[in-house]
Amino acid sequence: MNKKFDGTDCNTLINILKERAASEEDFYYDFELDENNSLVSVFFRDKIMRQDYATFFELLGNDGTYRTDKYDLICAPFVGVNNHTRICMFDIGFMLNERTESFEWLYATFLKSMGGIQPKTVMTDQYQAMATTIVKCFPQSKHRLCVWHLFKNSAAHLGQLKESLGFNKLFSRILKRCHTEEELNHCWNRMVSEYNCDNHQWLCRLYDLREKWCCAYGKDYFSAGVLSSQWSESTNNSLCKQVSKTTTLCDFYEISGTGVSDWRSHERKGNSLCWEGVPEVVVQCSLLDFDAKNYTIGAFKRFEKEFMKGMSYKHKLQTSLENTLSYYVYTERSDEFGHVVTFDSSSNYACCTCKRFEESGFLCSHILRIYHCNCVDEIPNVYVLKLWTKDAKPKDDVVERSKGKIAGPVCKLDMLRHFHKLIIVNHLQYPL
Repeated sequence: MNKKFDGTDCNTLINILKERAASEEDFYYDFELDENNSLVSVFFRDKIMRQDYATFFELLGNDGTYRTDKYDLICAPFVGVNNHTRICMFDIGFMLNERTESFEWLYATFLKSMGGIQPKTVMTDQYQAMATTIVKCFPQSKHRLCVWHLFKNSAAHLGQLKESLGFNKLFSRILKRCHTEEELNHCWNRMVSEYNCDNHQWLCRLYDLREKWCCAYGKDYFSAGVLSSQWSESTNNSLCKQVSKTTTLCDFYEISGTGVSDWRSHERKGNSLCWEGVPEVVVQCSLLDFDAKNYTIGAFKRFEKEFMKGMSYKHKLQTSLENTLSYYVYTERSDEFGHVVTFDSSSNYACCTCKRFEESGFLCSHILRIYHCNCVDEIPNVYVLKLWTKDAKPKDDVVERSKGKIAGPVCKLDMLRHFHKLIIVNHLQYPL
């Protein structure tokens, strides 16, 4: 039996979006009808969403697993990470089904609304329809699978293995913390040997897809250092906690607007704190003082965490050729792999085999260990990614956001819904 939206509900929402497009600068919406002229998909974004994408387009997350409301509706928002290391919304899309054609329409519409700008990395759940669509719509982007969903879905496939002592810890490390192919193969072979799962069908399939989820294969593609769990959980809490099986399409529109308003409220608070001064550093160190002045507070806390982690490491000088020094940085834990840091003492340029900077835009704890030991006072500008700084967005943009209500006229929803119902009774503009 084919699912259908309620006609009154559909027309009310479309008319609300039409009114916003007429009254708001750069508000964009579109909808898809099937062969019976029935609504199957809706897409919309406002001016701020486009501004955010223009700044934070490198990483795009899309999750099609949110099913809720009385239609079993799929909410498939596109999200990213802003300079406060918090989630920001790029658009909201609703779909009635998970056909490949529906995802193609959604992705093509998103790309059109954003001026054709493709992200560097697209992170999704495991839907094959989404994977096929990404290759077609975002040919320049790297497709990564959501580790949060992989771990969550593993419970349905691994059965008794999940109950085995030590398995979850090892499996979690495989998914989240194997930074080289050597480390992945070491941990995978250990799992297969200790838990006798070399012929497990789901695990074999997972290993075949390792280039889409393992950290080791994503180091040359920017992902802001997240594994998607951050936005999967945040989006779920913001959009799905308040809904039930009786929630209508228009109700969901209002809930999504409230969620976006909450996220933007956090951003405004973060901006205000950054303008008021610099965060207090955990230890007195010129390197931390320098970055506290440049990064947003959220970004600085991530940098500071890496710095403190590096203080517990050990290092050995391997080679020294004029100004180029090579260090092996490691811990004494037997299950941890070390990394090689190459450091140019004349320019303070450095690189590490873990490639955390290339992946996240933050210097890794291994390089910060070597910087500290060589009394480096300031990080070279090339390693202070503008994305994480207070100046990531134009000043005018930041000031504009600090004024007034920003999520659209959701407060008028009840009045508009009643008004449009009266109109639709006499003349259905979009017959189902």
